[in-house]
Amino acid sequence: MSKRPKTPGSGRKPGTPNKVTDSIKSLLNRVLPEAELERQWRFFLKHKDLAIRYKSFELANAYLFGKPVMPIAGAEDMPPVHIDISAIPRKRERA
Repeated sequence: MSKRPKTPGSGRKPGTPNKVTDSIKSLLNRVLPEAELERQWRFFLKHKDLAIRYKSFELANAYLFGKPVMPIAGAEDMPPVHIDISAIPRKRERA
């Protein structure tokens, strides 16, 4: 990797969509028109298998409202992690 500084004005400008993402979206819009997409969603949201129905409901909610944020910190009621380093020798012993 080069250690040179980034040239001013280089790279994709903020807000410019990724070309690959745009081409995939246009392909999917051609292959799966809106009416067909709606039919597929209705099929899976009304599926007789409850697991499939629930998973499609979860996915639909994620598309509508976004996925919930996963907290990084642990639960507050959990005790802190204690690491005992008393067994580590203070001086290095030569063999």
